[in-house]
Amino acid sequence: MAFHWKDNWYFERRVDGVVRIYHLDDHGIADEDIEIDADSWASIIASVSARGDTAEAFREAREFHNRL
Repeated sequence: MAFHWKDNWYFERRVDGVVRIYHLDDHGIADEDIEIDADSWASIIASVSARGDTAEAFREAREFHNRL
């Protein structure tokens, strides 16, 4: 199930770890659709964290992303 952020933007984590970000138009059709692999997603999360994109922040973000 996707997380609705606002203005018809959604985020979801697929079973394979890929993060999908998409926007639905007024008819419920995705008019923007981006897929980000797990390592890139962890790097994005680390880079916007207070500590910044360090090796340790990346490792923690990746572990958290992959945790069941």
